[in-house]
Amino acid sequence: MSEIRPLKIGFDAKRLFLNDTGLGNYSRTLVKNMKRFYPQHEYHLFTPSIRETSETQIFLKGDYHIHTPGSFEIKALWRTRGMSKTINALKLDVFHGLSHELPIGISNATRTVVSMHDLIYEVYPHFFPWYNRWLYRWKYKSSCKKADHVIAISEATRHDLISRYHLDGKKVSVVFQSCGDYFVPRSRNKQKKHFLYVGTIEERKGLLHAVYAYAQLPKELQIPFLVVGNGRAYAEEVKKAIQYYGIEKQFQFLGKLKNEEIADLYHDALALILPSVYEGFGIPIAESLFTGTPVITSPFSALPEAAGPGGITVDPSHHEALAESMKQMFVPDKWQKLSDEGSMYVHTHFTAQATAAQLNGLYQKLKDY
Repeated sequence: MSEIRPLKIGFDAKRLFLNDTGLGNYSRTLVKNMKRFYPQHEYHLFTPSIRETSETQIFLKGDYHIHTPGSFEIKALWRTRGMSKTINALKLDVFHGLSHELPIGISNATRTVVSMHDLIYEVYPHFFPWYNRWLYRWKYKSSCKKADHVIAISEATRHDLISRYHLDGKKVSVVFQSCGDYFVPRSRNKQKKHFLYVGTIEERKGLLHAVYAYAQLPKELQIPFLVVGNGRAYAEEVKKAIQYYGIEKQFQFLGKLKNEEIADLYHDALALILPSVYEGFGIPIAESLFTGTPVITSPFSALPEAAGPGGITVDPSHHEALAESMKQMFVPDKWQKLSDEGSMYVHTHFTAQATAAQLNGLYQKLKDY
């Protein structure tokens, strides 16, 4: 095994400190895993502001160098341009933009990496106002072009980047996401209590399709259906459908929960239902499989990659087929096979050590480039 050279690594930590889910979870998990397995590196976190929560406390204990704007600096401009001055002054070996963006003005002496999570605004533009599409395309495409290397969080996202932004395939590597330490196997109840949905309640994630399918189940199979996440107009549409079918008592909308609370729900779930038409990865799927709970998801974008053999994939617009997939979760042998194979799959592909090793290898290679 070759010797690991200590590096000075910087991260755009805005999402790490300020986002509770999604990109925030990705950033926190990635940085914690790097520090855990490669403590010899020096870690610098750049953020326009700091919010102390149970999730961010670990980064405030002195093991990380945290950089924020000065008193007279504008936060938005600092993240785009100002923090490059600090990056250059520190002579960082690598700077990693964790969520689609890189600041302007980083010296060529610092190698740059950007993580790209999805190109949903390109694939499904009707979900976004024109101004947002224009802004995302300008910021994200330029970051991909100027980065020394681009990380895609799935093969599907890598394909989108190469085909839509015409990136050199050698410049784009897939490094899958890992999960927080909350999502681990433990002893399970024999009686599975509920179906589970985790994610923002928005059109592309397809919760309404799950409602239509659930309404077709026999009454004895209509166990509680728990929904974790928030939404607005589409959430109201979902609730109207639930009222139409008279199944209000079976559906519980729990809003936003802490990761440890979500982990408890995964453990007691019969299945996670995520009938999305597009995901850059689909981290709830991996979380569910890490706890041993199978998933029902769609055959689109990165979702089959995330689910592997631990999931049933079905076009969510085919409501009878989706309902049939829910019924299969009540068959003990079928359920156990999905649980066992899904657990083996995620523990082979998405572990903290494996993903950190990929990142470290990439950082080392870039420094030698």
